[in-house]
Amino acid sequence: MLKSKLYNYFQILILFLLIQNGAYAFTASDEEEIISVVSAQLQAFQNDDFEKAYSYASPTIKTIFSDYKKFRDMVVGQYQAVYRPKSINIGSVSTEGGVPFLEVYLVDPDGIFVTAIYSMQQQENGSWLINGCFLSKAQSDQA
Repeated sequence: MLKSKLYNYFQILILFLLIQNGAYAFTASDEEEIISVVSAQLQAFQNDDFEKAYSYASPTIKTIFSDYKKFRDMVVGQYQAVYRPKSINIGSVSTEGGVPFLEVYLVDPDGIFVTAIYSMQQQENGSWLINGCFLSKAQSDQA
């Protein structure tokens, strides 16, 4: 019960933080980097390299999870579809309120089709980091 409440709190907190991001018109190069960052984090999870996976998290996420071990515990406990997908299909980048999002279609370890929506945050140096990931049951079984 407590774990469920903490998970709900986390989702609300992430949504709040996303709303605070400013508008930005991104380029094709930005889109390529966003896809590359998310793909690299997914690969790091496959390799159980949580330090590397954590390096793709935005400062906002790092404020919530102060080290890679806490980040690992959250991912393994709440994001099995991302941690151990049977299938990964990278979708497209879109924007909502100026915030870029990348859709990734996954099949979780139990065979359930899941859509992961990654929100991205551009850093002062122009690079992109992951600012949140929201999972929902996919609309179809086309992952």
